[in-house]
Order: sequence, then structure tokens, then C-alpha cells
Amino acid sequence: MGISLKYMLSRFWTHKPVILTHSVTSRCNCRCKICNLWKKPLNNNEMKKSEVFRMLDEAKDLNFVAYLVWGGEPLMRPDIFEILQQARKNDFYTSMITNGILLPENAERLAELVDLTFVSLDHYSEYHDVMRGQKGTFKKAVKGIIKLRDAGGRAVINCVLSKINLDSAMKMVELARSLGVKIAFDQMEVFDGYNEELALTTDEKTSAFQKIQETKNYERYVLNSSEYLQHIINHTKYSCAQPSIYIVVAEDGKVTPFWCQKTSSPLGDLRSQSLNEILSSKPLKQFAELAKGCSLCGNSVTVETSTYYSAKRFFTNFYKWNNPYLRFLADFAF
Repeated sequence: MGISLKYMLSRFWTHKPVILTHSVTSRCNCRCKICNLWKKPLNNNEMKKSEVFRMLDEAKDLNFVAYLVWGGEPLMRPDIFEILQQARKNDFYTSMITNGILLPENAERLAELVDLTFVSLDHYSEYHDVMRGQKGTFKKAVKGIIKLRDAGGRAVINCVLSKINLDSAMKMVELARSLGVKIAFDQMEVFDGYNEELALTTDEKTSAFQKIQETKNYERYVLNSSEYLQHIINHTKYSCAQPSIYIVVAEDGKVTPFWCQKTSSPLGDLRSQSLNEILSSKPLKQFAELAKGCSLCGNSVTVETSTYYSAKRFFTNFYKWNNPYLRFLADFAF
């Protein structure tokens, strides 16, 4: 069964996820001002390679179509390329989120095994190093993007806006254009007791994303959809479809909602349950009911995938859904 039929089966019959997102490690080589992961105790209980392979094989049997790896920094996991090879063997549309520090020396292999690499860049200059708490990050990320592009890979800049870089959005679009890649913007998630003072006010978000929307109208390098941008600007409603599109697997195999403002209750554990059991479980069904009609979250992952899942946008894009439509869904499922 091809990708198109698998998605149709999910969208109109089973309503079960088709995208598997996986935090492969909590290890990170940055000390970001907007993220507190590096301050948390390291989770040394990562899924073994054999466990990840079993998950990927079961996901294939359950008609998943895409696999996204993130972290932490996924390139810090020693067996990451074996995992990516297994994903490729299973014919998944595969993507990765990286901070770019280790990208230059790994670009050629990623070009072979990954359909899309998101590179986190939050500033157009070496001030990015200050934001990431790691000297040399900007130059390495840019060098990695160029090497990946030249090797035939596909890269996208992922820029998270906060008070630190609020005025850099347009310059970031220029950077993306100069590198020949697209850029996706998101707003910073708040971590209690760590970065609240860096969160954008409603007026700041509206102003910044309005400029991004205006730029998108004539600039092909902005990846975000107008639906997402309008949600931030005008607080337009959507119905969360996260439980029907993707599941999030932590490095230790636990399955949880992704940055949900209503619940953080666990949905399952792949070390004690099969993926099929989790997809058919009471917790996931309860999460699906809780998500219906909800539009509290403003992160691009939830908004982009949910608005694309809506009937209106599905049929608007029906004539091209076989490739660009599913690619867009997968690109934003992180």
C-alpha cells in the first residue's frame, strides 16, 4: 500500500496516527537561553537500537508513513545512522531536527538517509552563539546547511522567536534566501521558572508574525502556512488533530502528548506495550476526545498539522495531496 492510500485509510477510516516522532536522546551540546533541557538530569535509559528497530518495523506494519528524529541533539547518539538506515529501509519519509553543530561532518550521510533536515537557527549573525550558549554554533550550522545542500540534501531553517531575537525575522528570511533554503518560524514555548521573561507579548507576536505573513505573500522562502500565521495574528480557531496525526515517543520509550496545554498524562510505554496496543488504548482515545475543538496551543507543530488535517484544507489540496500535502504534514510533525 502506497503512502497516499495509507493516509486516506487513516484520514477517513481509522483516524490513527501516520507520523512517528521520536526523541532519540536527551543529550545536548548546547546551553540555550530559551530551552531548559540541558539543565535537566540526563536520561540514560534510552531505547536500545533493537527496541527502536522493533518500533519502526511495527510502525511500518501499522501504515505509518513518516518518521522524525529529534532530541536533545540526535547526532550525539552513536547509532543514529543505523536507526536512519532502518527508517529508510521501511520506506518512511524521514526528517531530523538538529542544532547544526555536528552537521558539517555528517551532512553527506544525512543527505543520503534523511528527506528533510531542520536546522535550528535563531539569529542571522554570530549572536546566535550567545543564544545557544555555545561558541561557533552559527558558523557550523551555516556550513552544515551548505554542505547538506551541495550533497543533494534538503534543509530548512527553524527559527524560534522570543524577546531576544524579535527584530531578526526579516533578516532571517534574507539568510534563508542566501542559502537557498526555506525557513519556518515558531514562537518560544515557556518553561516555568526558566524563560518566562523571554516570552513575547500578544502585541509583539501579532506584529512579528504579521510581518512574516506580508513577507510570505511575495517571498517563497517562508515555509509556514498562512493558516498558522493567521492563528498567531488573529487567534483563529482550529480543532486539534494531534492524536489522529502523530505520536511522540521519548528517548526511554514513553509516549506522551506534545506540549499539550490540557494534559501531560502518559499515553503508553513501548517497553511494556506494543505500538498497536497504545494506538488502541483508552488513554489515547481519551486524549483524542480532549483534543477535539481545542485550539489553545500556538506551536507550529500542532497548528500546522491540525489545520492541514481539516476537511476544508484537505479537499483544497486534494489534487496535489499525493506528494506536497503529505510532505508538508511530515515537515511540521516535530
